Amino acid sequence: MNRIEQVKKLIPHGSDNPITAKEIKHITGIPLREIYGIVRYLLIHENIPIGAYRTGKQAGYFLITNEEERVATLTPLVNHAKEIEKRINVIKHINLNSEVI
Repeated sequence: MNRIEQVKKLIPHGSDNPITAKEIKHITGIPLREIYGIVRYLLIHENIPIGAYRTGKQAGYFLITNEEERVATLTPLVNHAKEIEKRINVIKHINLNSEVI
């Protein structure tokens, strides 16, 4: 079984019992950075609805099975994207000729 299939098989349906990247690493031996890449690949290229909780007891990956899980996954991503957009705008418009403290 290739590494993509190994990771894919470990991601549970629903958010009740998500699996962390560290747990996937422990089971498969796949490095964390590669696991993150595989999860991105599965979501973007294979359209597999992988959700994730970033903090708390329920932190980890899961397959999104309902609208509530979709919203719970999207909310922190949208908030993070807004913060990144703020940083981008500041960097774009900052005066580079002023003295930096």
